[in-house]
Amino acid sequence: MGVAVAWVARSVAGASCPEYDALRVVSSCRDLVGSLAVRVGVAAGVAVLLMELLSAGLRRTAEIMEEHRRTAAIERSPERVSG
Repeated sequence: MGVAVAWVARSVAGASCPEYDALRVVSSCRDLVGSLAVRVGVAAGVAVLLMELLSAGLRRTAEIMEEHRRTAAIERSPERVSG
């Protein structure tokens, strides 16, 4: 995901750079766009990873809560009390 975001950012923004950079000694537009695209790609990759981890944690929590509800319902059932 991060690589795709970096590639799209670089291809879209790179086209807006001028053909001639007045301050080429300091840095070129294409170098700056490339650097920013990599950073955006890394940020997108990290965000996707965090969301996947959060989703897995929430799913696990829901499964544990459901198991606790089932256990509590079985313990409160009339058959168990009278049996």
